[in-house]
Amino acid sequence: TRIDQLRASLERMRWVFRDLPERYLIVDIAGFHAYLMESDREIWETRVQVGKPYHATPVFKDQIRYLEFNPTWTVPRSIFLKDKLPRIRKDVAYLQRGGYSVVDSDGRSLDPGAVNWMSDNPDVTLVQRPGPDNALGLIKFMFPNELSVYIHDTPAKSLFKRSSRPFSSGCVRVEAPLELVALLLRHQDWDRARLSEAVASNQRQVVILDEPMPVHLVYLTAWVAAGGE
Repeated sequence: TRIDQLRASLERMRWVFRDLPERYLIVDIAGFHAYLMESDREIWETRVQVGKPYHATPVFKDQIRYLEFNPTWTVPRSIFLKDKLPRIRKDVAYLQRGGYSVVDSDGRSLDPGAVNWMSDNPDVTLVQRPGPDNALGLIKFMFPNELSVYIHDTPAKSLFKRSSRPFSSGCVRVEAPLELVALLLRHQDWDRARLSEAVASNQRQVVILDEPMPVHLVYLTAWVAAGGE
């Protein structure tokens, strides 16, 4: 079994790790870690949470093109129907506690009390306001793609302590987002004070990367650890 894992990982690496740029971010889905590589060296790593078995994080590559401080979160339809709607039916005050706004198909705000929550499929959308309790945390890293997958902070910090971390609905939750931001913006006049100010503002702010960062989401069940073991 272990030999088969090695063979499979070598084949994946043969296709993924070719013609690589000088700097890139790699997310190892199976290993629950992310690594920033520069000149064939690992310069930073962090633990991550990835997709649940039925919402698995996909394998693909792209480029991080911009960052977003204090993002809003538009609740996906599937999560709204399966998770949020049953909670709202039990207690509509759940929306206020969670910092959710209710909007119609035109983006207009609605009074939650005027919505028929007992309908099988209420024609509304939930948008969670920025803040520390936002499902995306304080920062998200965007590489726009048709799969709607991205990297983001999370308020569920305690889950990083677990050895197995498949908890998301497909996106990648990163344990040390501010460290990653500092590395991505180190050549763009963003020092720690400016980063802290942007986060503390509680205001949505988009920052375009001067140089997009290549990102590889891969699934490796075997790799070379420190010391060559």
